[in-house]
Amino acid sequence: MSLQDVFIENLRFFRKKKDLTQNELGMAIDKSFNYINGIEQKKFFPQVEVIEQIADILEIKPALLFDENACLENSLKNNKEDFKNEIVEKLHGLIKEDIAREIERVLG
Repeated sequence: MSLQDVFIENLRFFRKKKDLTQNELGMAIDKSFNYINGIEQKKFFPQVEVIEQIADILEIKPALLFDENACLENSLKNNKEDFKNEIVEKLHGLIKEDIAREIERVLG
């Protein structure tokens, strides 16, 4: 995943988390709906000053917009194997505990 793709995913995630439309975010930074839409459609990339404005409106640090693990979707994409292994281990542990309890119950 490219840095621009990470930025776009995080922008969408944090914009929606703040319950802002593209138009509302655009207006908040004195840009048009088409500006935010253009960023999210990968037509262009914002300047540093605009990234800082966006982060300020979203109430996050600008660097978080570039963090591959900032939103769940990116985290899952990047850490899918680790996530899967962790869940499998937890489930195995729970199943072992359930089996042990059932054996104890049956044997008295």
